[in-house]
Amino acid sequence: MTVQDRIAELLQQRNWSKYKLAKEAGFYPTTVYDWFNEKHFTPDRNSIESICLALGITQAEFYSRVDESELDPQQTRLLELFANVPPDKRQIVFELMQALSDQSR
Repeated sequence: MTVQDRIAELLQQRNWSKYKLAKEAGFYPTTVYDWFNEKHFTPDRNSIESICLALGITQAEFYSRVDESELDPQQTRLLELFANVPPDKRQIVFELMQALSDQSR
């Protein structure tokens, strides 16, 4: 799923238009439209943050499609720890989690 797909999904869930998102997040409407037209621009991190604020969700919810209010304390702590893992080491964490997940089947 692309960032644009996720934004479209969230807009559909809220019955929002691209124009409404632009107004609520403080963007020019053309900026939002350019994410979805033939230009296929991708919003940067600051834009994602503004989108999340406008939609009333966290960035974790945006990227993971998980409602933070439904996470138990261990899951929340795992996300907090992962946020502190240097980007160049994150693949190791993914591989470890995948291996542990595969073993539990």
